[in-house]
This record gives sequence, C-alpha cells and structure tokens, in this order.
Amino acid sequence: MRAFSNAHTPVVPPLMPPPALEPGLRLTSPTDTAPGKSPGKSPDKSPDRTQKPAVHMALRFVLSLALVLGFLAAGPVALPSVRSSVHAEEGVYVVDPGDSLAAIAKAYSVSLTDLAQDNGIANPNIIFVGQRLLIPGSAAATERAAADPNFLPAETGYYTVQRGDSLAQVAKDNGMRVNDVLRMNGLTNANLIWVGQKLRLSARVEAIQPEKQEKPTIANTIYVVQAEDTLEKIALDNSISVHNLMIANGLPNSSFVWSGQKLRLHAPPKREPGLRAAPAGGVRWIEINLSNQTLTAWQGDAVVMHTNVSTGTYNTPTVTGRYGINTKYSSQRMMGPGYDLPGVPWVMYFYSGYAIHGAYWHNNFGTPMSHGCVNMRPDEAAILYNWADYGTEVYVHY
Repeated sequence: MRAFSNAHTPVVPPLMPPPALEPGLRLTSPTDTAPGKSPGKSPDKSPDRTQKPAVHMALRFVLSLALVLGFLAAGPVALPSVRSSVHAEEGVYVVDPGDSLAAIAKAYSVSLTDLAQDNGIANPNIIFVGQRLLIPGSAAATERAAADPNFLPAETGYYTVQRGDSLAQVAKDNGMRVNDVLRMNGLTNANLIWVGQKLRLSARVEAIQPEKQEKPTIANTIYVVQAEDTLEKIALDNSISVHNLMIANGLPNSSFVWSGQKLRLHAPPKREPGLRAAPAGGVRWIEINLSNQTLTAWQGDAVVMHTNVSTGTYNTPTVTGRYGINTKYSSQRMMGPGYDLPGVPWVMYFYSGYAIHGAYWHNNFGTPMSHGCVNMRPDEAAILYNWADYGTEVYVHY
C-alpha cells in the first residue's frame, strides 16, 4: 500500500505589476486611434513596428518567471511513499496496501533483517494489510523487551520436534531464521530432523549436549554420534570398516550421519523373518496403519505378519483408502525430486505411483521417511512380495 501525504493547495502567484515601458511607448490594439484622427484612418506617424515584438517577449518572460516562483513557494509536489507517521502508537507501523517490508525498513532507517527478525517474519516478501510491525530501536520495542526480559521461544528456549514438523516451520513459528536454528544446534542440513529431536531456540539457554558414552564394547554396540564425528572416524576408532558400518545401519552413503544419531557398531543377529501359521483358505489382505507406522498381513482373521514400516512424510503423505496390488517388480530403479535409487527391491504397486517395497537406504522403520511409498525391511518385503498375489487388498488408514 502506498500512503499519500496531504495534498498541497496550489499557491496562486501574486499579480505582478505591468512592465515598465520605455518613454514614448504604449501598448496598443488594432482599434486604437491616434489623437485627432477619425477611426479607420492611419495616424500620420506610427511607432516603430520593431518595438512591439520586444514588448510581447518581455511580458511572456515576466509571466513565466512569476509562475515558477509561485510553484517554488508552494513547495514540492508530494509523491506516494510510506507514510512518516505510524498508526495507533509510536514505534508501531500498520501495513497498508502497496507496502513492502523493504520500503518500510528504509523509511525508518532500520535494516530489513532486524525488522523481519523482530517481528517474526521468515519471508520478507510476505506481509499483509493491517499487520502491526514493531520498529527496531523504537520506544515500543524497548518497552516490550523491558516488559518481559525473561521471554524465551517455545516457553523454555527448547523445542521437541513433532511429527510433520520442518525446520523452516519451527523457525518461523518462533520468529527465527533457519540459519540461526542450524547454527545453535550444530546442524548442517535443514531437511534432516527427526521426531523427538530437541532443538535449542535461544542463546540464553544452555547448548544441548550430545549423550556422552564410553567407548562401546561387544555387549554395548550402540554409539551416539558427536558433533565432530565422521563415519570414517567412528569406524577407525572402533576397528571396523566403513562399509560394514554402513551395512549395519542401512546408510545410503558415508555422509549420512548427524549429531545425536545412534549407530550400531556390529551387525545385529541374523533375523529369520517369516509368516505365522494361518488358515489355508483365509482371504489375504494387507493393512497399513499410518498413525502407528505398522503393516499387518492378514489371512482370514489371523495375523501372519506384523512389522514397523516407514510411510510418507507430512509433505509427501501416503494415500489412504482401499486398493489392490496391480503391478509387481522384484527390482526397480526409482527416481524423483532429490533422489535416484537403483535396485529398489520387492516392489508392489497398489495405487498410481504408490507402492510397498524394500528400503536399503535407511533403518529408521517406525518413522515417516518416504515420498509416499511404504518402506519395509528388505527381507520382510521379500516375504510379503511372495505371499501377496495380484489383486490382494491393501487398506491404508490412520
């Protein structure tokens, strides 16, 4: 929005006295007659004709000069701009149609970053009409800080990640920038947070210390990644190869580690997944519970498999409803925005591009991780692939 200053009333320039003429000259019109002569007859002598244009030019010059001086006295014409006064109270600006945060910051001689941060604005391009903005350094800003000097984001200065959260949304909800949240928590990837993770949101609270742990032994094979760790360093310190460490934890590459992550240092005992006994004639169907992140295979009224899975995230949710398996591949390359996964095993499509399949690139089953598909442990996916025929019902619900 643009605010306009009060329009100035045009100042009418004062009337200028007529120009003085040289002695012997006068302004004449075509109807003027010379003294003692009758109308229509030329006087015996007429003034020099070359003097009339000079008089007209002098008049035009004087009138133009008067107009210029009059406008200068009236002051400059007001142009649309962010108004200099604020609404309701000093130090608070109420957004009008056409305003931009950059223009408001410039009008009050404050930085765009400070204005956005003090008002909890994550995207400086998004403000709305009627929004009240606190001007940094103003009396109102000082009063607010003095009124509650103990104010902390999220009440305690810490926030625990919930299902469906993103780092960008957490930062926006607490009036912070994503880079500040990353820096305060020693994070490098804004897309990698997990349910239950504790985030520090204020420099006035203690930094979150990773869990301390003695060097693991055979009986204690879980290691908590520290801020300075790399997978190569962890492997070297524990006398195992990076390759075996990746296999034990289902890591897609050696860079897939973060502070606070828990890693197995030895492969778990070999599981022998299988199907439980069930009536031979029972109808086979698959139930996927998105709330519990579980998959249950039914045969009749008997459960033949029950396991944790990883379904779609908040931004890429898994569809709900009743479907049937329509396409199966023992292995398939899957590609999409931000991923390219060769050799995805035991793929069973049940609706459009949504499928149940094995996932070798993570071991975080029980937590939403996918782009909409249902991720299973590869060995369990193989068993389900051989058990479920074309047309097997897939029921997905919360």
